[in-house]
Amino acid sequence: MMKIGIISDIHANLHALEAVAKDMDLEGIDEVWCLGDTINYGAFPNECCQWVIENVSSYILGNHELMLLGLASVENRYVNACLKWTKQVIREDYIEYFATKSVIKIFDDVTLVHDNPLSPGSMRYILTRGEAEEVLLKSTAHVCFFGHTHIPIGYRLSTVGAEIIKTPVYTIDSRKHLINPGSVGQPRDGMPLASYIVLQDNTLRLKRIKYDVKGAAKAIIEANLPIIMAARLLEGV
Repeated sequence: MMKIGIISDIHANLHALEAVAKDMDLEGIDEVWCLGDTINYGAFPNECCQWVIENVSSYILGNHELMLLGLASVENRYVNACLKWTKQVIREDYIEYFATKSVIKIFDDVTLVHDNPLSPGSMRYILTRGEAEEVLLKSTAHVCFFGHTHIPIGYRLSTVGAEIIKTPVYTIDSRKHLINPGSVGQPRDGMPLASYIVLQDNTLRLKRIKYDVKGAAKAIIEANLPIIMAARLLEGV
C-alpha cells in the first residue's frame, strides 16, 4: 500500500530536511505532501526549495511564502530580517514555483492547509482544544492536515468536543480529524527533533528524527541571520 510522508515548516533547515529525507527513504515513502513554510529562519532556502520541487507531489503555501510573494506581512523584526535576507539569496525560479501554488488543497475527503482550513492564508493558529473544536465542527473534511504551529498534535471530534489524540501511532476512524505533523526545521514543543508523519492506508505514525542541530544553528549564525533563530533550534522552541 502507498506510503505518504507528510511534512511542514522546513524553514530552510537543510540539516533537518536531509535527516527526514533519509528516514523517508528508509521508510519507502512513495509520495510527499508539504504543508508550507519551506523558507525563512534557516540558512539554506535554495537547497530546501530544490528538494521540495524534486520530491513533493502536493505543496501548500505557508505564510512565509505568502510574505515572500508580497501577499502577507507581520510586524516582527526577526521574521522580517530573515525575510529580507531570504529575498536577497533565493533564486527567482523558486519564487515562480511558489507563485503557482495555493493556500489550500482538497481532494477526496482530505484537506491540506498550512494554517486554518476555515480561513486559509490568514495565519490563524490552531493551538487550543477550543480552536480545534471550532474547525472540526465547521469543516467538511474527514481529515485535515495542517501546520503553522510547529507542534505535532492530533484532534478528533468526539462527544467531549475536540479530543486530543495521545498516541504516536493512530488509525483514523469515521470521525472528523485534525492532524499536525509538527515541524521539520523548527520544532516548538521543547524537543529539538525534526518531526513528520507517515500515512499508510488509514494509519498515521508520528516520527521524531535526530539531526545535526548544532550544525544548523552554526549555519544561521554564519549567515548573519538573527541569533535568536539559532538559539530556538537548540532548545526546540
